[in-house]
Amino acid sequence: MCGIAGLWAPDLAPAERRALVEGMLGVMRRRGPNGAAVWQGDGLALGITRLAIVAPDEPTRVYCSEGEDLHAVVNGEIYNHLELRTLLAARGHRLEPGPDTVVVPHLYEEHGLEFPAHLDGMFAVALWDTKTRRLILARDRAGEKPLFYTAAAGLAARFAFASEPGALVGLPWVSREPAPGAVARYLAHGFFAGDDCAFAALRQLPPAHVLELAPERLRLQRYWRPWDGVHPAPRMGDDVLAEATRETLAEAVESRMPGDVPFGVFLSGGVDSGLVATLAARRGHRFPVFSMKLAGQGYDETGFARLVAGQIGAEYHEAEMDHAGGEEAIETFAATMDQPLGDPSVLPTWALARLAAKHVPVVLTGEGGDELFAGYPTYLGHRLVAFSRRVPDGVANAALALAHRLRPKHTHVSIAHLAERFLEARAMDPLERHLAWFGTATPDAARALLAPELRGALGAGEERGYLRDFAARAGEARLPGWPDRPGLMVWQLLDFDLYLGGGLLTKVDRCTMAHSVESRAPFLRHSLIRFALGLPEDAKLRGKTGKRALKLAARGLLPRAILARRKQGFSPPFSIWARGPLRGLVEARLAPERIRRAGVLDVEATRRVLEDHVAGRTERGRTLWTLLSLQMWAERWVAGGGAGG
Repeated sequence: MCGIAGLWAPDLAPAERRALVEGMLGVMRRRGPNGAAVWQGDGLALGITRLAIVAPDEPTRVYCSEGEDLHAVVNGEIYNHLELRTLLAARGHRLEPGPDTVVVPHLYEEHGLEFPAHLDGMFAVALWDTKTRRLILARDRAGEKPLFYTAAAGLAARFAFASEPGALVGLPWVSREPAPGAVARYLAHGFFAGDDCAFAALRQLPPAHVLELAPERLRLQRYWRPWDGVHPAPRMGDDVLAEATRETLAEAVESRMPGDVPFGVFLSGGVDSGLVATLAARRGHRFPVFSMKLAGQGYDETGFARLVAGQIGAEYHEAEMDHAGGEEAIETFAATMDQPLGDPSVLPTWALARLAAKHVPVVLTGEGGDELFAGYPTYLGHRLVAFSRRVPDGVANAALALAHRLRPKHTHVSIAHLAERFLEARAMDPLERHLAWFGTATPDAARALLAPELRGALGAGEERGYLRDFAARAGEARLPGWPDRPGLMVWQLLDFDLYLGGGLLTKVDRCTMAHSVESRAPFLRHSLIRFALGLPEDAKLRGKTGKRALKLAARGLLPRAILARRKQGFSPPFSIWARGPLRGLVEARLAPERIRRAGVLDVEATRRVLEDHVAGRTERGRTLWTLLSLQMWAERWVAGGGAGG
């Protein structure tokens, strides 16, 4: 695990180029506190700051091929590196000692731009080919590891990349102006997906893509899609389904368990992380687990986490977050983020990573289980829409009013709340409906929330860009039932593409790296992705039961109480805090004069969201957090000039 950076600028002196790359690495020092290295040549500088996990005693280096005509820096972990070493040695390659990432330049020699397809891992790669004078960037399939880039004044000038936006905007020629389209999509969804970045001068390399920068050419190509290689599995009995699921996940868990350093598990009290911890323990390892106790009725899952920890004999560690802890996380971490994130669960995740950092350098997590095995209630909601449309409008409106009255103010996951969101969106277009259930604002509301200057620069329909692009991909891939009667896989892939890659993995990466902890997600092994997506629909969602295959696999492994409970989600009671103990903080941060000075939000539209939520007229906690995160980012990085380190 590392932070990587690079600068192609032939017009600069080598010493100046090196100093700029070292400055970018310094901003990302938390990503790699165990050493740094820079290589220069051909008008280019490549740099890495390393968190030593595999072969921790090896020095930090920029790795190269035998002939020293290829140089590479890698952020992440290559889990099949031992197998690749054997294959490459058989092909005549002489690999120098070092960590897993040493295989990358040799693999490029064998496979060219197709080399990422041979990697099992999470990675962001930068590779310089001196023979062809081209720079290659690549990112892992799901987007576990980030990579951003900027091109200045055309292809003939300067090109820079880094693991974090904050490193790039420290370069003196890089503008800090916000990107109107990307910010509008953030306001609708709560995250930046695809190639979006909050800064107009930057782009994010999308997951599963390779970028090639050569003289007079910049080209992007996708090397993998989630549905690639997915073959529908035959229907199978429950026992066979349970065993196949358990074996496939167990192999994925084992592949992510480090051999050179200790590790732990983030344990939430749900099925996904519970299975990861249990299957890791069945491999004969003892390790600590880390849980977060969230103050507030309907939010605390630690009782279930303790059940799992006790059953597997794990060393149990627990942190607690109340409103004071939430305020600390806001001021210490969330307010400093170099890109907004519209998910308040970033607060407890940051605190949980801080706890883990006191004990281990690596944690296993359960990210991906909901998307791959259909764990979100939205999947059931799409199935119920046809029935709901047959309900007379008068009956539906009465039910909506009742749900609004019954919705408790102490929790965001009540049945009444889910019913309210479901009924409000039942008549929408399918993709817009999914956004209404899963997102933070409707596209029209997102546009209205933008500051007038940004709104004026927004092209027609830009706030709907993610949905439009996904619809095109769904058509090209001929996904089941698209577009008339979308099947379950459509919604799974939409969440995999957008929410997982843009939101969840970004959150976990930023929070763990803030404390120099590496997170690993066994569910995102690509063989497990193929297996899960290939299962019949009723193996994942039957009746009201989601994650059916996982729950069958978990029988006898997890306590029955965990298998029987409804999905809760890992989010703090920010809605309650914003109406109560943190109301002053939120109102101060979203004060009209501060909003005008930062220049990204519309004063009146923001005021209406804040007042409606505080007064209890509507439940807008998620939208309010999305606005708060954006405003804090704009104050620090746009209006305030940013900060490094």
